[in-house]
Amino acid sequence: MSFVTLAEAKLHLRVDGTDEDAIIGLYINAAEQAAIKALDRGVYADNTALQAAMTAAPAALTAATAAKEAAVTAAQAMTDANEQAAALQVAETAYMRALVAYRQVFDGILVNDQIKAAVLLTVGHLYANREDVVAGASVATLPNGADYLLQPFKVYA
Repeated sequence: MSFVTLAEAKLHLRVDGTDEDAIIGLYINAAEQAAIKALDRGVYADNTALQAAMTAAPAALTAATAAKEAAVTAAQAMTDANEQAAALQVAETAYMRALVAYRQVFDGILVNDQIKAAVLLTVGHLYANREDVVAGASVATLPNGADYLLQPFKVYA
């Protein structure tokens, strides 16, 4: 999934040695995951990855549908109403997550320079501020610049 390399991040951070490679790699992964979550869509390094995800998505949704149907059948056989309700809720939640994942694939976007820049800004923020940053009474989530760069590509479902 990585679309920002360690070399790019180190250049951005102006880090020369290898002592902090592991922590910078962690920050890259976290920043990419934060960007994907902020966009609420799949982000793919290249068209091959996007096409592979699109090809696999229908089978994953079919499997989720079959799993939900099996869970509903099993729940209906339960005699305890509370257990039945809980089992139905679990089945519905799993199915809804599968639907969201399916939508995110088909709303997928190829990584672009704005997304990479947002990730690098977040990496820089995490690197420079190794503790939570408090602004007023709330803890900051994404750096404002990263949020600004990601905004045009966000999906509002």
